[in-house]
Amino acid sequence: MTMSNKGCPACGAPLVMISINVGAGERVMCSCGRCDQRWWQSDGCLITLEGVIGDFARPEAPRTNYRP
Repeated sequence: MTMSNKGCPACGAPLVMISINVGAGERVMCSCGRCDQRWWQSDGCLITLEGVIGDFARPEAPRTNYRP
């Protein structure tokens, strides 16, 4: 989990950004702790939550990267 240097577009507060790797590439969930805005990005572009869920539903999407 990383904090973004960019603020929330709605209120300007710092964002929490969580990156998840799926078979189709990296997906980033952005969340504002102040105004509770949340959205998803792929390659810097906004995507829908339904699109992210669809990426996880694909059989080739990795679920975990276990390394002993």
